[in-house]
Amino acid sequence: MKHVIPGDAGVTGVTSLGDDVFVVRCNSQEIEVYDAVTFTLRRRLSVPGLRYSEGLAACASNRCLYASDSGNDLVHRVELSGSNAVTKWSVGRGPEGLIVNSAKNVLVVIEDERTLQEFTTHGALLQTIQLQ
Repeated sequence: MKHVIPGDAGVTGVTSLGDDVFVVRCNSQEIEVYDAVTFTLRRRLSVPGLRYSEGLAACASNRCLYASDSGNDLVHRVELSGSNAVTKWSVGRGPEGLIVNSAKNVLVVIEDERTLQEFTTHGALLQTIQLQ
């Protein structure tokens, strides 16, 4: 079976959580939320100020979504508990991919600095790891 998610801009990030698939597109300030089975659009999450995201990660424990923003050197955190409140914090230059680790912290690849930065769920820097 083949599903088609319509749209003009290219997809730059995708993640899932429960029955939702989250999609971010090139130069969009919205994250699209699709049903994980039917791939029908459920809703859009507004992320004011988001310029260019190349990474999404979701955390079931904290019920939130993280989006890297290499256009602004930020990570945006979107609450998924109903309010969809968005907070953000500064990271190194050129954040790309990100994941949530087993400690529920956010690991962000900083491409321009060749580092991996670890943050708490609310953006406090825990450590920076140099990558070769």
